[in-house]
This record gives sequence, C-alpha cells and structure tokens, in this order.
Amino acid sequence: MASNATARSRYVHAAAIGFSTLLAVFGTVTWAQTAASVIAEPIVVTASRLPGTTAASTGTTTVVTREQIEALRPTSTVELLRRVSGLHIDQPGGRGGVSSVYLRGSDPNFTLVLIDGVRVNDPTNSRGGSFDFATLDPGSIERIEVVRGPLSSVYGSDAIAGAINIIMREGAPKVVATAQAEGGRFDYYRGWAGLRGPLEFGDFALDASIVDDGDPIAGSLFVGKTATASATLVPTETTVIRLSSRVADSLAKGFPDDSGGPLFAVPIGLDKRDSREAIIAAEITHEAGRDVSYVAKASYYDRAEVFSSPGVAPGVRDPAGIVANSSDSRFRRETVTGYGIFAPFDGAIISAGAEAVFEQGASDNQLIIAGTAVPGRFGFARQIYAPFAEVRIALPLGLMLEGGGRLDIPDAFDAEFSPRIGLSRNFENTGTSLSASWGEGFKLPSFFALGHPFVGNGNLRPETSESAEIGIEQDLWSGRAALRAALFHNWFFDLIDFDEGPPPLLVNRSEVTSRGFELAGDVRPSSNLTLGAHVSYTRTNIEGTAEDLRNRPEWRAGGDMLWRPRDDITVALDGFYVGEVLDSSIATGDRTLDGYFRLDLAVTWTPLPDVELSLAVDNLLDAEFEEAAGFPGVGVRPRLIARVTF
Repeated sequence: MASNATARSRYVHAAAIGFSTLLAVFGTVTWAQTAASVIAEPIVVTASRLPGTTAASTGTTTVVTREQIEALRPTSTVELLRRVSGLHIDQPGGRGGVSSVYLRGSDPNFTLVLIDGVRVNDPTNSRGGSFDFATLDPGSIERIEVVRGPLSSVYGSDAIAGAINIIMREGAPKVVATAQAEGGRFDYYRGWAGLRGPLEFGDFALDASIVDDGDPIAGSLFVGKTATASATLVPTETTVIRLSSRVADSLAKGFPDDSGGPLFAVPIGLDKRDSREAIIAAEITHEAGRDVSYVAKASYYDRAEVFSSPGVAPGVRDPAGIVANSSDSRFRRETVTGYGIFAPFDGAIISAGAEAVFEQGASDNQLIIAGTAVPGRFGFARQIYAPFAEVRIALPLGLMLEGGGRLDIPDAFDAEFSPRIGLSRNFENTGTSLSASWGEGFKLPSFFALGHPFVGNGNLRPETSESAEIGIEQDLWSGRAALRAALFHNWFFDLIDFDEGPPPLLVNRSEVTSRGFELAGDVRPSSNLTLGAHVSYTRTNIEGTAEDLRNRPEWRAGGDMLWRPRDDITVALDGFYVGEVLDSSIATGDRTLDGYFRLDLAVTWTPLPDVELSLAVDNLLDAEFEEAAGFPGVGVRPRLIARVTF
C-alpha cells in the first residue's frame, strides 16, 4: 500500500507539473496566433510610491483582478491567494483555523499585509505578527496585489519577504445596488450587499457581508461579519480625497495547532477565537503643477482578540503536551505619511517623504497548570520615525534604473536602513523585458516575542533579510500573450525561534535561505477565452543544520481558464497542485504529507441583465489531502449563488 501511494503521489506530481509547464510555455504559442484582444498591464500601487504598471517595476508582482474574482466565485480570500505563483497558503481545519502565508518559503509573519494601504499585521499574537485572511470577504475586494521581495525600503518593518495589498472596491458614476445570497454543502451560507453611486464631487461605496462556513471539517466553525465604506472626493481639478473604513467581527473554533487535528488529536477540546478589527484611513493627493504632486495619508487600525485553548495532550513529539491557556489581547496602530512626487527632468521621477508609526498593544495571559491558573501580562508601546526616498530614471538603450531607501528609527532599537535597487532593459522590437533587483529588509520583534511572561525575551534583535532576483517577461503576438519567469535567492538572518530550555525562551539563532524559480504564462486566444498557468519551485534550508522547515512545499503549480461560450454564460475552471510537504504535530511527530491536486469550477448564467445565477463546486474531483498534519482538506462542496442588481 505504501509503495502504491508513493507511486500515485509521484504520478500526480509529474502530471500536474508537466501540464502546467506545457500550458505556460507552449499554450501561448498554440493559441495566441488567433487572439483578438490584448492582455493589458494593470496599474499597481504596492511595489512603489512611484506610479506605474507591473512592467514598470523591476520586482515580481501578481495582480488578482476583479474580473477573476467575479468569475471564480470564491468562498474566501484564501482561495484567491492559492492561485498566486510562489505563494503557499494553508488553513488547517478549514476557515475555523488560522491561515498562514509562506511567500517564497519565508515565515508567515515576514509578509506585510495591507488593506487599502493600511498595514494590518498584529504584533501581539503568538504567530509573531502574521495576518489571518479568513475575515476578508472577496465580494468587497477590487483587486489583490502580491509583491515578492523585501519592501522595507517602502514600508519599513514587516515587509521582509514581500507585501500583499487588499484593495477594496470603489464608487460608481451611477447608483448601483447589489444583493447576493449563496448556500452550499456542509451548511455553508453567505450573504453580501453593496451600494455604489455618485456624490456631488465624487463617488461612494458601501459593502456588508455575513458568512457562516458551516462544518466542512470536524471541529471547525467560522462566522464572520464585515462592513466597509469608502468615498472619493474631487473638490477641485487638482485635489483628490480618499476616505475609507472597515469593521470586521468573527468567531472561530478549531482543533489547536500541533494537536494532530481531527484525524489524530486526543479530543480534549477546541480552540476558540473571538476577534474584531477596525480601520479608518484618509488620503489627500494634490497636483501642484505638471511635474509636482503631494500626498498626505493618515490611518488608524484597532484589533482585539479573546482566545482560549484547552491545550494539547501529550504525544509522540512532546511527552508533556501543551497546558490549557487563554489570552485577551488589544492592539492599535496610528500611521501618518507625507511625501512628494517630482519629475525634475524628462525620464526621471523622484519620491521623497517621511512616515511616523505609533503602536500600542497589551495582552492578559493565563496558563492552567495542575488545575491552578497562572496569570501573566505584557504591554508595549513604540514609535517609529522614517524618512524615505525613491527614484526611477529612464536611461539610453531602453534601460531603466530604480532604487530607494528608508531609514527606520524605532524606540529601543538601533536605526535600520533598508536599500533596494533594480535595473531593467526593454527590447521594444521583440517585446522582451529583462530585470534584476537586490534589496534588504528587516522586521522588529513582535510584542509577543519581546514581552510574553513565559517565553518572551526583551533582548531579541530584529530579523533581517537580503534578496536577489532576475526576471524575464516576453510578450507574444502584439501583447496578446505573455510569459514571465523569475529566479530568486533569499537570505534570512537572526530568525526568532523557540528554545525549549530550561527555561523555555524565544531566541535569535537561525539563518535560513530560500531559492527557486517561478514560471507563469497568460494567453487570450479570443475575446471570450483566457488561459493561464504557473509553476514554482522553492527550496529552503536552515543553515548549519540537517533540519527541514515545515509547511513549505518545494513544488507548486496551477492553471486556470475563463471562457464565455455565450454572452450570458461564464465558465471558470481553476486548478492548483501542492507538492509533498513536511509537517509535524505533538500527536504524531514528523509526517510528510502527500502532494495533491485540487480543481474548482464556477458556472454563471445571466438570464436577465440584472440577475446572475451561479453554480460553483469547490474541490470538484473530491481530492483527499491534508493541509497540515491531521487536518484534512475540505471535500467536494457545491454551492448555489444568486445575485440581483438594482
């Protein structure tokens, strides 16, 4: 049986990689000859404060568009991120578990997460500042920008491996009201409503949603509510004001991390998380002249979470297990940013400014040891002041040079300077673009790591990174198809790790490298058909040890199709492959999880101009797999969706 399973895993691995590679490389040649429409370069705002498209950046950026979101009809933002090359995301126990992003093999808390440009990483949690995407409703999202490589030169701390910016939907020139309801297997249901329209000097957008993920996996529960509001005001021809806000509330239950999940855990009980978060942001852009503009931003982020865990029973990896514990955490962040954008001469553009970040967080913790409650508490506040600058210069022979730097001056730590530089060459006659970039990043220790009463260490140093990348983009047949490839190498230093002691303590001790490649292709053979595919390989290594990092598959691949056979029907097919991955749990010890291939389908029919009916099937082939040790993936889940626009 074991040999058959291994052979089957290798067959799935080879078939998925081979299919995606062929589609990415040769599909562009096969289909592009009859293409009737051009694949446009999207405008991006995350990689730099300088305006431009993905082609204007020397780094690697992926944009998930509103068109793709509409076609795929995903249940969550996690499902959208699964289709991004070089990014692995898992969610043990379904939506009731905490999602974790591994960007090019980095730790989950090495990726900065932004919502409309507002950073939402929470340094008070035990995950060291990572973000759980479960609370984000895809119905309110306009697009997602995923930028790989350190962006500390733009954002400072936390953007050590890259950034993910969730950009919410904006207003409309006429009043549009939309209501959507959906339900599916495992008692899943979701409701969403949106209202958009004009204002006297701009437009507005309102969205609200509620989702109950049902019970797709034993022990999993998630109920979430969100509301967003935004307005864009144009009081004069040279001034634009953008206002936005978001509130979210969620209740989640699931088996504890490292417990072995529904398959292997001793059934002590379930973790429970009750969280809420709020965002308020304002941005003013003023054009002072043809070559000069100024931007001022201010934002407020607030998060609170009450967490309780029954602990984990002793097992193969740990004869002591984990005792019952709980925490009540609060965190808030205020950010003020101001900068100017100047064009001193033709072919050059410069941005320069400064940012101030004010963070304050506290957590009340409790351990239950031998039936006795042992309380603990930590609280921190810090300020960060940071001047920054960026430049982009067009050089002869189609060369473009871009660079930037930021000096972060935080409380209680030495100043950190983060540089980044890139060079690209565009060959207009062949549609070829070559690029190379290098940069450094850093991440301040989280409040949890510094101050937790049982494992915190006030002497921790910031984690740092250095990254190098080379890339090529090839447009085919007048831009109707595109092929992109990138090679990367990352070094991460002074990683914060857990030392069992005694006494148990978080310490700086690890150096990790990750290297690999990403290959992606898109083609639009006709106005009603779009194909895409991607393959990525990431190899990680803990320097000086024989240990392997958990939860980092070496191979990932995927392909998608968007087809409109008739004006009133849209068919979206999306598949992705995850290679075998090492994981561990207290109940089982180390386990190598088999690779798997998952396929999702969504068919939308528009019987009337203002009515849409959809059938979506998650995990169409009912693939059996584990997202983490003992946590099975969600089985086949059909859903019915109805949307009405007024």
